[in-house]
Amino acid sequence: MKKVHRVLLTNDDGIDAPGLELLAKAAQEIAEEVWIVAPAQDKSGVANSLSMREPVRVINKGPRRFAVYGTPADCVAYAVHQAMLGSPPDLVLSGVNNGSNLGFETLLSGTVGAAMTGMLSGIPSIALSQNRDPDQPVNWDSATGYLVPTLRHLLQATWDRQVCLNVNFPDMPADRVKGIRVTKQGMGNVDGMMVIPAKDPHGEDYFWIRVQHGGLDRPDNSELKLNDEGYISVTPLTFERTEMHEYQRLGGLYGQDF
Repeated sequence: MKKVHRVLLTNDDGIDAPGLELLAKAAQEIAEEVWIVAPAQDKSGVANSLSMREPVRVINKGPRRFAVYGTPADCVAYAVHQAMLGSPPDLVLSGVNNGSNLGFETLLSGTVGAAMTGMLSGIPSIALSQNRDPDQPVNWDSATGYLVPTLRHLLQATWDRQVCLNVNFPDMPADRVKGIRVTKQGMGNVDGMMVIPAKDPHGEDYFWIRVQHGGLDRPDNSELKLNDEGYISVTPLTFERTEMHEYQRLGGLYGQDF
């Protein structure tokens, strides 16, 4: 495979995250020039949010490496429209996230949000995540073993300008990974939210907000099902989220003039 000329790397775990270091090593094998523009702090769960009402500050951390006090989407916007202005990236890679981005998680994910922002900018974009047991340390084995082969495989093809790819590596040793499958998003394993109250040392209330995981259905071809079965899941995502059955049903009920 011919190397990509210029690639932009970002994430939502922060510029010092091990998943970004893993991605940077892989990017050296597929690209001639690697840029890193990532959040200065962990920005997990911020989805596609942009800092519309506050300034975004940037620190130059070395050649083609910038830490942004903002969201992952801010990072891509800054890179494309400032740091790389006039020489935009040919590819945006976001990750490798510490944890899955499957099903409903994609709506919250800053990792996916960065890829969506790259897509909005007209740049082929891929979000990459390493699935894990939420109660256990992350095992990077399958991402380490298959990150470069997966990227090379995906970059042999092209995809629509209104689509980005969401890739999840299964939580298992690399020698148990079976292959790559194109998947549907599905609901994943999030079945609710938790708000956990606590008190700070001054006796003031504060709250931790967490997603709640549970046993959900695993439809055929869903990314959660195939990821659990040992496949690297690749789901094409777009901005369009209209549920077509309900669009047609409700249109028949309410589609009238006043």
